[in-house]
Amino acid sequence: MAESNPDLLIIGGGIYGCGIAQAAAASGYTVVLVEQYSIASGTSSQSTKLIHGGLRYLEQANLRLVYEALSERETLLKVAPALVSREWFYIPVYAGSRRPWWFIACGLLLYWLLSLGRSRFRRVPESQWQELLPGLSCDGLQAVLAYQDAATDDAALTRAVLDSARSMGCRVIEGCGLAAATYDGNFWRVRLDDGRELTTRMLINAAGPWMHQVSACIKPAPPELDIRLVQGSHLLLDRPCPTFIYTESDDGRVMFFRPWNGRMLAGTTETELAAMPRKPAPTPDEVATILATYNRYFPGSPCSEKDILQTFCGVRVLPASGGVFGASRETVMLPDDARSPAYLAVYGGKLTTYRREAEKALAWIARNTPPSVHADTAHIDL
Repeated sequence: MAESNPDLLIIGGGIYGCGIAQAAAASGYTVVLVEQYSIASGTSSQSTKLIHGGLRYLEQANLRLVYEALSERETLLKVAPALVSREWFYIPVYAGSRRPWWFIACGLLLYWLLSLGRSRFRRVPESQWQELLPGLSCDGLQAVLAYQDAATDDAALTRAVLDSARSMGCRVIEGCGLAAATYDGNFWRVRLDDGRELTTRMLINAAGPWMHQVSACIKPAPPELDIRLVQGSHLLLDRPCPTFIYTESDDGRVMFFRPWNGRMLAGTTETELAAMPRKPAPTPDEVATILATYNRYFPGSPCSEKDILQTFCGVRVLPASGGVFGASRETVMLPDDARSPAYLAVYGGKLTTYRREAEKALAWIARNTPPSVHADTAHIDL
């Protein structure tokens, strides 16, 4: 069977695994993607579902990441108009807010510049506050700023990327994990959980928070980075949500309120995990934090745990060094051999920049096996 000796075997069916599969298949490689559970069943369906530059990364002075993400946002708006939409986001600023309105306005100006003028922003007149943000507390409200970003259905986007890869010949195996992989100097000899055996020239570990479990099945042992697993939780609340609202929780962390399936999706949190569970779930502290933040901004229709319709709980892979809040969100790619890699591990990353990072992974793959054709996924519609 063709799947028995592909050029490339990808472990992980999240947005990065699917993005690399699309880029590789478009470039003429034969590709097999293996997902232990189902496509987009992990963090790629548990995010805030935004395609954005990351306004808060400006405070980390990570201008390059913001610029790249804003550029990718525009690409996705073009190639996936049914999946990615431009939206207005509103930032209420109160007397007790940690960041004054003028400071945020300066950040929005820089955001606009980095977007090459595509992220418009404005100050909302007080006469429009209640019309645009019904139910929002006006006690101590000093200003409302608005700016443009984009939103998506993260799981649907991931599946669309994989459908594109499938249309170009990528073979997908779901419900099956990696049992063992051994490199003989030329090929990987791979055995899957169901006993199926394959050979491949190159192995890609895109398993996200499970990547070290995957690397434990590989011989010789591949290089690894020290990482921390940080959980981000969201609550789907039984309340209407008029628009996208960018706020801060009591500890200063960014928290969004956004429409989702006719209700309000609220989050996210940043809780470090000691180990990766099979199915992450919000902690009591996370639930309390999100509810408290919601009740502070919408005191007229308070929520309790009985108003939670659903939870979304994704786990990010972040560098072990530095604090959780300030840790880099940039993707790190770790090959076994920089000159001619046979293995590549993909650490971290943002939903928004998956396509650009997939192109970077393709450059590593080309060092092992040059592509037969040149294709640019920035021009492949989803």
